[in-house]
Amino acid sequence: MNPHLCPDLEVLFTELEAGEGPALDHAAECAACAAVLEEHRLMEQDLYRLADPLPPPTLVASVMARVSAEPVPRRREVWSGLAILLTSMLGGLGYLVMSDQALGRLGTGLASVLVQGRPFVEGVLSGAHALWSTAGLTVACSLAFLLLTSLYGLKRLVGTGPTPSEA
Repeated sequence: MNPHLCPDLEVLFTELEAGEGPALDHAAECAACAAVLEEHRLMEQDLYRLADPLPPPTLVASVMARVSAEPVPRRREVWSGLAILLTSMLGGLGYLVMSDQALGRLGTGLASVLVQGRPFVEGVLSGAHALWSTAGLTVACSLAFLLLTSLYGLKRLVGTGPTPSEA
């Protein structure tokens, strides 16, 4: 057939997608249109092959192994903690300065602690004295147990940290 009688490529591909039409009938008889359709089919196959492959099944395990092998430096953690602490303190201070009610409540609370603080401390000390004189051994053992379990838990939490001279 004459190339001038060949249908527009857009019409040919639209009918190829639909699966029927006069342009497809023409392509069955025309060698040039059949070559275009074959080239289109081969390009589609190549595009499907270029699709992203799935990651390997061991990807998560290998990434986690690398992360655990290279822990975050402690210095960075300390600086991050200090930045968070300073930001929180500046936010609280800013709230106190900006709000008259908050500043007044802070002053009233501080005055109340100063006025009523001494009787409170004396009451706590007399209670501690009474407890120590009646059950001193039990209190000492309980405090020692609490201290040792806390230290053991902290030791397990830190793991193999640096020695005090290295820290």
